[in-house]
Amino acid sequence: MAYSWRLSRLSTRLLLYGFMIATTLVVLFPVLYVFLASFKTTQELLTGGMRIFPQSMTLDNYIHAWQAGNFSRYTVNSLVYAGIVTAVTVLFSTMLGYCFQRKSFPGRTLMLGSFYFSMFVAGAVTIYPVFLIVVKAGLHRTLLGLILATLGGSVIFTTLLVMGYLKGIPKELDESAVMDGCGVFGIYAKIIFPVIKPIVGVVALITFQGTWNSYMLPLALTLTIPDNRPLSVGVTSLAYVSGAQGGVQWDLLIAGSCMSIIPMAIIYLWANRFFINGMTAGAIKG
Repeated sequence: MAYSWRLSRLSTRLLLYGFMIATTLVVLFPVLYVFLASFKTTQELLTGGMRIFPQSMTLDNYIHAWQAGNFSRYTVNSLVYAGIVTAVTVLFSTMLGYCFQRKSFPGRTLMLGSFYFSMFVAGAVTIYPVFLIVVKAGLHRTLLGLILATLGGSVIFTTLLVMGYLKGIPKELDESAVMDGCGVFGIYAKIIFPVIKPIVGVVALITFQGTWNSYMLPLALTLTIPDNRPLSVGVTSLAYVSGAQGGVQWDLLIAGSCMSIIPMAIIYLWANRFFINGMTAGAIKG
């Protein structure tokens, strides 16, 4: 009886591990295919079919893509753009989440309702009105206009995340701080922010990833100002770099796409433990 039970348990675990391995391979195959394709020529990409490995490995695509695509400028733009948006979003969302969760004030219900409602509005719908506002403000020729336009939508979801996390933190901490003479900003800076560091890591990673990969809004606001483009938009220009064979340069486009993913991958690998800890703690507290 014990032997059959152990055999059944072993079979279940083998099936589970087999399913997990198969799922991982399915998920990683497109990534591996694109990465290896970045070492192929355009001709090999168009005629090579589903062959994964290139006939000859070369870094020429990466070198040419970096030089032809103005990648140094676009990378700096993306770092400034994503970095500022992330820092301001973390500050605003933690402050708003604290106020919405802990305080009562006139208009709170209306403001919170507008936050929930805006989550059901597709981002493509708001691109044109946001573009008009930025143009009317005279900020469409600067990176600041793109940063302000992105901030309007990045704070909403992250504020709700912070609110959900704060539900599991007892209000007695606030009351103790008040008895010690802390005001609203003192409670936020000395009590709330240090306690919610796990969710701050989640907010920072989600915001940075979303901003780094953002395409439609940056494309609309930098269409006529190429020097202000972030990397996600600038990489598409590689498709139209003229080559000896003419047409779309798929080898350069794929190599550029791989280079644009590398910074985000490094940041995610470094911050992954904070992300997992924050999501786990938020789930337990919720």
